Amino acid sequence: MWAHLQPDTKSKNMPSVIAKSTYGHDPIRYPIKAIAYVLSRPSLWRIVLRVACIGGTLAMLILILLFATALKPQAQLISPNLEWWAWLVAVLLVLLESAIATGLLLVVSQSKVQTKLFVATMRMEGQWRENEMVAQSTIKDFNLIKKAFLVRVVTFPIQLVPVVGGAIYSAINATFTGWDYMDRYFDAIKLPSRLQRVEVFGADKSDCSALFHSSTYDVDNEYARFGFMVGFFESLPIVGSVVFPLTNAVAAALFASDIERAGGLSCMQENGGSTTTKT
Repeated sequence: MWAHLQPDTKSKNMPSVIAKSTYGHDPIRYPIKAIAYVLSRPSLWRIVLRVACIGGTLAMLILILLFATALKPQAQLISPNLEWWAWLVAVLLVLLESAIATGLLLVVSQSKVQTKLFVATMRMEGQWRENEMVAQSTIKDFNLIKKAFLVRVVTFPIQLVPVVGGAIYSAINATFTGWDYMDRYFDAIKLPSRLQRVEVFGADKSDCSALFHSSTYDVDNEYARFGFMVGFFESLPIVGSVVFPLTNAVAAALFASDIERAGGLSCMQENGGSTTTKT
Protein backbone atom coordinates (compact mmCIF):
# COMPACT_ATOMS: atom_id res chain seq x y z
CA MET A 1 0.00 0.00 0.00
CA TRP A 2 3.03 2.26 0.45
CA ALA A 3 4.34 1.49 -3.01
CA HIS A 4 3.18 4.83 -4.37
CA LEU A 5 5.34 6.62 -1.78
CA GLN A 6 8.54 4.84 -2.78
CA PRO A 7 10.99 6.84 -4.95
CA ASP A 8 11.05 5.70 -8.55
CA THR A 9 14.75 4.95 -8.81
CA LYS A 10 14.27 3.24 -12.14
CA SER A 11 12.90 6.38 -13.78
CA LYS A 12 15.80 8.40 -12.36
CA ASN A 13 18.25 6.16 -14.15
CA MET A 14 16.44 6.43 -17.47
CA PRO A 15 17.71 9.01 -19.98
CA SER A 16 15.47 12.01 -20.45
CA VAL A 17 13.66 12.26 -23.77
CA ILE A 18 13.46 16.03 -23.37
CA ALA A 19 16.47 17.78 -24.79
CA LYS A 20 18.28 20.35 -22.69
CA SER A 21 17.64 23.96 -23.62
CA THR A 22 20.41 26.51 -23.41
CA TYR A 23 18.11 29.51 -23.66
CA GLY A 24 15.19 28.57 -21.44
CA HIS A 25 12.73 26.92 -23.85
CA ASP A 26 12.76 23.94 -26.18
CA PRO A 27 13.22 25.42 -29.68
CA ILE A 28 10.83 22.88 -31.19
CA ARG A 29 8.00 24.89 -29.55
CA TYR A 30 8.66 28.18 -31.34
CA PRO A 31 7.06 27.35 -34.74
CA ILE A 32 3.91 26.22 -32.90
CA LYS A 33 3.92 29.22 -30.57
CA ALA A 34 4.39 31.56 -33.54
CA ILE A 35 1.03 30.58 -35.04
CA ALA A 36 -0.88 31.72 -31.94
CA TYR A 37 1.41 34.76 -31.66
CA VAL A 38 0.57 35.91 -35.19
CA LEU A 39 -3.17 35.28 -34.80
CA SER A 40 -3.29 37.39 -31.64
CA ARG A 41 -1.61 40.40 -33.26
CA PRO A 42 -3.50 42.11 -36.12
CA SER A 43 -0.42 43.95 -37.35
CA LEU A 44 1.24 40.58 -38.03
CA TRP A 45 -1.63 38.44 -39.28
CA ARG A 46 -2.67 41.09 -41.81
CA ILE A 47 0.78 40.87 -43.38
CA VAL A 48 0.76 37.06 -43.30
CA LEU A 49 -2.78 36.86 -44.75
CA ARG A 50 -2.03 39.28 -47.59
CA VAL A 51 1.22 37.59 -48.64
CA ALA A 52 -0.24 34.08 -48.17
CA CYS A 53 -3.20 34.91 -50.43
CA ILE A 54 -0.86 36.17 -53.13
CA GLY A 55 1.34 33.09 -52.74
CA GLY A 56 -1.63 30.70 -52.81
CA THR A 57 -3.01 32.31 -55.96
CA LEU A 58 0.42 32.14 -57.59
CA ALA A 59 0.83 28.46 -56.68
CA MET A 60 -2.61 27.58 -58.07
CA LEU A 61 -1.97 29.41 -61.35
CA ILE A 62 1.35 27.63 -61.84
CA LEU A 63 -0.23 24.24 -61.14
CA ILE A 64 -3.12 24.84 -63.57
CA LEU A 65 -0.77 26.18 -66.25
CA LEU A 66 1.56 23.17 -66.02
CA PHE A 67 -1.30 20.65 -66.05
CA ALA A 68 -2.79 22.38 -69.10
CA THR A 69 0.42 22.67 -71.09
CA ALA A 70 2.91 20.07 -69.86
CA LEU A 71 0.93 16.99 -68.75
CA LYS A 72 0.06 15.44 -72.11
CA PRO A 73 3.39 16.21 -73.85
CA GLN A 74 5.29 14.58 -70.99
CA ALA A 75 3.00 11.53 -71.01
CA GLN A 76 3.54 11.15 -74.78
CA LEU A 77 7.28 11.50 -74.30
CA ILE A 78 7.23 8.72 -71.71
CA SER A 79 4.99 6.42 -73.78
CA PRO A 80 3.76 7.33 -77.30
CA ASN A 81 0.78 5.01 -76.78
CA LEU A 82 -0.22 6.95 -73.64
CA GLU A 83 -0.40 3.96 -71.34
CA TRP A 84 -2.00 4.54 -67.95
CA TRP A 85 1.32 4.37 -66.16
CA ALA A 86 2.70 7.09 -68.45
CA TRP A 87 -0.10 9.41 -67.31
CA LEU A 88 0.70 8.57 -63.67
CA VAL A 89 4.41 9.36 -64.11
CA ALA A 90 3.52 12.54 -65.99
CA VAL A 91 1.25 13.69 -63.15
CA LEU A 92 4.05 13.13 -60.63
CA LEU A 93 6.46 15.06 -62.84
CA VAL A 94 4.04 17.98 -63.16
CA LEU A 95 3.54 18.05 -59.39
CA LEU A 96 7.31 18.08 -58.86
CA GLU A 97 7.84 20.79 -61.48
CA SER A 98 5.03 22.84 -59.98
CA ALA A 99 6.52 22.51 -56.48
CA ILE A 100 9.95 23.62 -57.69
CA ALA A 101 8.63 26.57 -59.72
CA THR A 102 6.30 27.70 -56.95
CA GLY A 103 8.99 27.27 -54.30
CA LEU A 104 11.48 29.44 -56.18
CA LEU A 105 8.95 32.20 -56.81
CA LEU A 106 7.70 32.13 -53.22
CA VAL A 107 11.23 32.35 -51.81
CA VAL A 108 11.79 35.52 -53.82
CA SER A 109 8.41 37.06 -52.95
CA GLN A 110 8.43 36.10 -49.25
CA SER A 111 12.01 36.78 -48.19
CA LYS A 112 11.70 40.54 -47.69
CA VAL A 113 8.41 40.05 -45.82
CA GLN A 114 10.05 37.44 -43.57
CA THR A 115 12.69 39.97 -42.54
CA LYS A 116 9.97 42.55 -41.86
CA LEU A 117 8.07 40.07 -39.66
CA PHE A 118 11.26 39.04 -37.86
CA VAL A 119 12.20 42.61 -36.94
CA ALA A 120 8.62 43.56 -36.01
CA THR A 121 8.32 40.56 -33.67
CA MET A 122 11.60 41.28 -31.92
CA ARG A 123 10.44 44.87 -31.41
CA MET A 124 7.17 43.65 -29.91
CA GLU A 125 9.20 41.46 -27.56
CA GLY A 126 11.33 44.46 -26.62
CA GLN A 127 14.53 42.73 -27.72
CA TRP A 128 15.43 44.65 -30.88
CA ARG A 129 18.33 46.97 -30.03
CA GLU A 130 17.72 49.85 -32.44
CA ASN A 131 21.20 51.35 -32.29
CA GLU A 132 23.05 48.03 -32.40
CA MET A 133 21.08 45.58 -34.55
CA VAL A 134 20.63 45.75 -38.32
CA ALA A 135 17.97 44.12 -40.49
CA GLN A 136 19.17 41.55 -43.01
CA SER A 137 20.19 43.14 -46.31
CA THR A 138 18.01 42.96 -49.41
CA ILE A 139 20.73 41.06 -51.27
CA LYS A 140 20.78 38.42 -48.53
CA ASP A 141 16.96 38.31 -48.55
CA PHE A 142 16.90 37.26 -52.20
CA ASN A 143 19.69 34.71 -51.94
CA LEU A 144 18.24 31.42 -53.24
CA ILE A 145 21.33 29.35 -52.44
CA LYS A 146 20.62 28.13 -48.92
CA LYS A 147 23.01 26.24 -46.66
CA ALA A 148 23.59 22.61 -47.69
CA PHE A 149 21.80 23.54 -50.94
CA LEU A 150 22.84 20.41 -52.85
CA VAL A 151 21.52 18.09 -50.15
CA ARG A 152 18.21 19.93 -50.13
CA VAL A 153 17.90 19.64 -53.91
CA VAL A 154 18.70 15.91 -53.87
CA THR A 155 16.27 15.16 -51.03
CA PHE A 156 13.51 17.50 -52.26
CA PRO A 157 11.50 14.79 -54.14
CA ILE A 158 10.99 12.95 -50.84
CA GLN A 159 8.42 15.62 -49.99
CA LEU A 160 6.11 14.28 -52.71
CA VAL A 161 5.11 11.66 -50.13
CA PRO A 162 2.67 13.62 -47.93
CA VAL A 163 3.56 14.06 -44.23
CA VAL A 164 5.95 11.08 -43.92
CA GLY A 165 8.16 12.28 -46.77
CA GLY A 166 8.11 15.77 -45.34
CA ALA A 167 9.16 14.48 -41.93
CA ILE A 168 12.09 12.56 -43.43
CA TYR A 169 13.17 15.56 -45.52
CA SER A 170 12.91 17.84 -42.48
CA ALA A 171 14.98 15.48 -40.32
CA ILE A 172 17.77 15.26 -42.91
CA ASN A 173 17.98 19.03 -43.36
CA ALA A 174 16.95 20.11 -39.86
CA THR A 175 20.14 21.78 -38.60
CA PHE A 176 20.77 23.72 -41.79
CA THR A 177 17.12 24.82 -41.99
CA GLY A 178 17.31 26.06 -38.41
CA TRP A 179 20.54 27.91 -39.20
CA ASP A 180 18.98 29.55 -42.28
CA TYR A 181 16.10 30.94 -40.24
CA MET A 182 18.30 32.12 -37.37
CA ASP A 183 20.66 33.71 -39.87
CA ARG A 184 18.53 36.87 -39.62
CA TYR A 185 19.43 37.11 -35.95
CA PHE A 186 23.08 36.30 -36.57
CA ASP A 187 23.20 39.04 -39.21
CA ALA A 188 21.39 41.47 -36.89
CA ILE A 189 24.12 41.14 -34.25
CA LYS A 190 26.87 40.93 -36.91
CA LEU A 191 27.99 37.46 -35.79
CA PRO A 192 31.01 36.28 -37.82
CA SER A 193 30.59 33.08 -39.83
CA ARG A 194 33.13 31.22 -37.65
CA LEU A 195 31.11 31.88 -34.51
CA GLN A 196 27.92 30.97 -36.36
CA ARG A 197 29.38 27.54 -37.07
CA VAL A 198 30.50 27.19 -33.45
CA GLU A 199 27.01 28.14 -32.26
CA VAL A 200 25.17 25.79 -34.63
CA PHE A 201 27.54 22.81 -34.75
CA GLY A 202 29.33 23.19 -31.43
CA ALA A 203 32.66 23.54 -33.25
CA ASP A 204 34.18 25.39 -36.19
CA LYS A 205 33.29 22.86 -38.92
CA SER A 206 32.75 23.53 -42.58
CA ASP A 207 29.26 22.89 -43.98
CA CYS A 208 30.60 19.89 -45.89
CA SER A 209 32.27 18.40 -42.82
CA ALA A 210 29.16 18.99 -40.70
CA LEU A 211 27.01 17.05 -43.17
CA PHE A 212 28.85 13.86 -42.22
CA HIS A 213 29.15 14.52 -38.49
CA SER A 214 26.69 12.81 -36.15
CA SER A 215 26.46 15.82 -33.82
CA THR A 216 24.77 17.77 -36.63
CA TYR A 217 21.78 15.44 -36.33
CA ASP A 218 21.84 15.09 -32.54
CA VAL A 219 18.40 15.42 -30.93
CA ASP A 220 19.98 17.78 -28.37
CA ASN A 221 21.12 20.19 -31.09
CA GLU A 222 18.77 23.14 -30.56
CA TYR A 223 19.04 24.35 -34.14
CA ALA A 224 18.20 20.87 -35.40
CA ARG A 225 15.12 20.74 -33.17
CA PHE A 226 14.01 24.16 -34.30
CA GLY A 227 14.80 23.42 -37.95
CA PHE A 228 12.94 20.11 -37.94
CA MET A 229 9.64 21.66 -36.89
CA VAL A 230 10.15 24.61 -39.24
CA GLY A 231 10.86 22.29 -42.16
CA PHE A 232 8.03 19.91 -41.30
CA PHE A 233 5.45 22.70 -41.24
CA GLU A 234 6.71 23.98 -44.59
CA SER A 235 6.47 20.49 -46.13
CA LEU A 236 2.74 20.19 -45.42
CA PRO A 237 0.60 20.15 -48.59
CA ILE A 238 -1.00 23.40 -49.83
CA VAL A 239 -0.42 25.67 -46.82
CA GLY A 240 3.16 24.58 -46.12
CA SER A 241 5.01 26.76 -48.61
CA VAL A 242 2.44 29.57 -48.56
CA VAL A 243 1.76 30.30 -44.87
CA PHE A 244 4.43 28.69 -42.70
CA PRO A 245 7.54 30.43 -44.11
CA LEU A 246 5.95 33.62 -42.76
CA THR A 247 4.98 32.29 -39.32
CA ASN A 248 8.36 30.58 -39.08
CA ALA A 249 10.08 33.97 -39.44
CA VAL A 250 8.11 35.01 -36.35
CA ALA A 251 9.20 31.76 -34.67
CA ALA A 252 12.84 32.64 -35.36
CA ALA A 253 12.28 36.06 -33.78
CA LEU A 254 10.75 34.47 -30.66
CA PHE A 255 13.77 32.15 -30.44
CA ALA A 256 16.13 35.11 -30.89
CA SER A 257 14.26 37.10 -28.22
CA ASP A 258 14.74 34.32 -25.69
CA ILE A 259 18.43 34.19 -26.59
CA GLU A 260 18.65 37.93 -25.86
CA ARG A 261 16.89 37.47 -22.51
CA ALA A 262 19.33 34.70 -21.64
CA GLY A 263 22.23 37.10 -22.09
CA GLY A 264 23.15 36.36 -25.69
CA LEU A 265 24.50 33.44 -27.68
CA SER A 266 26.56 30.88 -25.77
CA CYS A 267 29.33 31.07 -28.38
CA MET A 268 29.68 34.81 -27.70
CA GLN A 269 29.75 34.29 -23.93
CA GLU A 270 32.55 31.76 -24.39
CA ASN A 271 34.28 34.28 -26.66
CA GLY A 272 34.10 36.96 -23.96
CA GLY A 273 31.01 38.61 -25.48
CA SER A 274 32.93 39.83 -28.53
CA THR A 275 31.93 39.21 -32.12
CA THR A 276 35.12 40.61 -33.55
CA THR A 277 36.87 37.44 -34.56
CA LYS A 278 38.37 36.14 -37.72
CA THR A 279 35.77 34.65 -40.12
